[in-house]
Amino acid sequence: MEKFRIGLYGCGCRTQAILERALASGTACVTRCHDINQKSAEALAEKYGAKVATLEELLSADDVDMFLISLFPAAHPDALLKAVTAGKPVYIEKPVAVFPKDIHRLLPLSGKHYIHVGLSYRYIPVFRQLTELVQSGKIGKLMGINFNWLCRHKVPELKPGETPNWRHVPETGGELTQHYCHCFEWFRTLGGDFTAITAMSMMRPDNHSCVEDGWDLIMKQASGCQISFHSSETNPRFTVNGHLEGTEGSLEWEWNNPSRITFFKDSFSKSAGEVIPVKEDIPDALEEFIERYRAGKEPMVSLEDGLWSVLPPIFARKSAASGKVVSFPAALNELEEN
Repeated sequence: MEKFRIGLYGCGCRTQAILERALASGTACVTRCHDINQKSAEALAEKYGAKVATLEELLSADDVDMFLISLFPAAHPDALLKAVTAGKPVYIEKPVAVFPKDIHRLLPLSGKHYIHVGLSYRYIPVFRQLTELVQSGKIGKLMGINFNWLCRHKVPELKPGETPNWRHVPETGGELTQHYCHCFEWFRTLGGDFTAITAMSMMRPDNHSCVEDGWDLIMKQASGCQISFHSSETNPRFTVNGHLEGTEGSLEWEWNNPSRITFFKDSFSKSAGEVIPVKEDIPDALEEFIERYRAGKEPMVSLEDGLWSVLPPIFARKSAASGKVVSFPAALNELEEN
């Protein structure tokens, strides 16, 4: 089968990471490179044996089968709106939007164009397997999701005279969007649309940045599932862990320390539980994107999925600021622009 020809709309480090496996396996090749930073475009064009292109040349190129968009997050909506005019499939990195107004701008594209949003939990072994276990009925009906993310990020301070970026704007979800939109997409995959959220954030006295040091969220889903989400940016070690509670058992898990899954049939049992080996061999996101497109299948992570993933961070900031429970819209087109 011929290699799928990719046009790059953005030539940063993340772009290269997305491409690695598909290029190495021979599934794809890069033919055009566009970036507002000419040197970045030239560097990847030389690396991949491609041509540097203006935006107009990229969108009209005959030697491009798909576009890979990976830019500064706030620039994603405009780029996507331009790219779809060419009528070709698009793989766009997360987050697909950060402002409510941009969610409205992108809604008309949903279901009308082949768009995959690069939310990674569908392609991380432990989370992909947990999804399969829940959907196969391993723990019965899902009733609760407990999720803990502990890390230590370097706080990006806003220097005197520096223009605040989208993370500083209250209407966005800030770093909660940047770091955790993957989590919220996964929650929705497991338990359906969100219905309500109450949230609290914590800022240390010496923190003058745009990054909240801690978040605690309680969310309800249309299925009846309740989510407890905790994040902390000021920890001496990194760990992501939690458990999924069902009517017929629970799954305890951890990612990367090492990754593990344990099934418990009885919550009150003193037994060690059933250890479920984590299957590490899973598809690559870009390779599967190409395979699904060629087979006429829907993208694994749709534009609608991507838009829903940024609502919890936006609504969390609203809840934390007001001290009230915030209700989600029944449908994305009912979301207020401001």
